[in-house]
Amino acid sequence: MVRLNPIRVLATPSPTRAAAAMGHGQFGIALHQRGTADVAGLGAALAESVMGLPQTPSAVAWDFLSIALAVFAADRFVVRNQFADAWTRTISLEVELADPAAWSGLEASLEATLRFLTSDIWYIRFRPGGLPPPPVPAKPTDRDCACLFSGGLDSLIGALDAKKNKRKPLLVSQASPKEGGPQRSLAARIGLEAHRFEGKASEKWQAPYEPSSRARSILFLGYGAVVASTLSATAPVDLLVPENGLISINAPLTLRHVGSLSTRTTHPHFISSLQAIFDGVGLNARMTNPYGFATKGEMLKNCKDRDVEKIAADSYSCGKGKRLNQHCGRCVPCLIRRASFHAAGLHDDTKYHVDDLSNQALYADVAATRIAAANVKSADLARWVSAAGPLPHDAPSRSAYTSVVRRGTIELAKFFQTVHWA
Repeated sequence: MVRLNPIRVLATPSPTRAAAAMGHGQFGIALHQRGTADVAGLGAALAESVMGLPQTPSAVAWDFLSIALAVFAADRFVVRNQFADAWTRTISLEVELADPAAWSGLEASLEATLRFLTSDIWYIRFRPGGLPPPPVPAKPTDRDCACLFSGGLDSLIGALDAKKNKRKPLLVSQASPKEGGPQRSLAARIGLEAHRFEGKASEKWQAPYEPSSRARSILFLGYGAVVASTLSATAPVDLLVPENGLISINAPLTLRHVGSLSTRTTHPHFISSLQAIFDGVGLNARMTNPYGFATKGEMLKNCKDRDVEKIAADSYSCGKGKRLNQHCGRCVPCLIRRASFHAAGLHDDTKYHVDDLSNQALYADVAATRIAAANVKSADLARWVSAAGPLPHDAPSRSAYTSVVRRGTIELAKFFQTVHWA
């Protein structure tokens, strides 16, 4: 059935209220609860996870995590093909918070930010009834920043560089069943497993789930905000978001990839919009991407800890290979990863399911990436880059983003020249 009206979603820590919402024309989601076949839920383990943090999270950070959980859950449980164009959803989301008054006046900003992130139409309302942050016994810490750590190559380089720069990062991970092991292993190898927060949202309801997961990054940032709030009660705390500039901008490879078909998880417009919301509510996390103007190859070549050469292959960057339990070798993230090793002059020991690309020219991601790489020198780069979303107004930043997309795409072109296409 095609929906013409918004789907109404209530996100509450009460399974009873979530179940009651189901009977009143809403979709109920139980936050910080285990989902069942009858009531959707997620985040049951988070209260236990935060017990390892230095102190109790701030109320606004914990409420933002509730918002992030609610958005992520709605993104997963509300399937796009129910709507007229089989993609753009209209979601009216109510979230119960411990202190909804602190968020008053920020609804429209959050709606616009989420629309950019997922290309859906959002209506956001906050109401009382949320849980306060769980009390965490205070303990000493020497950590001075939070750093997102997915287990991918970019986040690995981000953590290594932070250490070499005399920073003391507390790593922040979302441990899905396939990602938790590599995250723990990599963190241990770089000496930071004892300084890592591991969140497990573990969303559960009735299948099918929406596979596009455009809002996944807001869950990571929700964890990051909570962690940052425990490192300082007042002073701004850096929340490092390591991502190469080509993926961060994620300019559409072809006309088919314009708009919501290109993900925007770390696009500078999304990050700056969310930062304005953080500032508006008094959340002390200061998001920054140290590699917004660097290609993945440049990140790998210039990593300050050359141990990266020994462990880079054990990171996980694939967008489509989880069912394979290895990198697929031919999705866009895999292609950019492979090009980065080539650009850095390093042998790539990654085990790819499709190692030989010579007969993959017609595979959709390979074909689209080859087209973009072939056209990079003749394309209107400024127009191409801006198609992914608004860029900063200042000319130097706009030029730098255009340049990194050009250089990153040239890395792909040079890698493709090494393939003997069938």
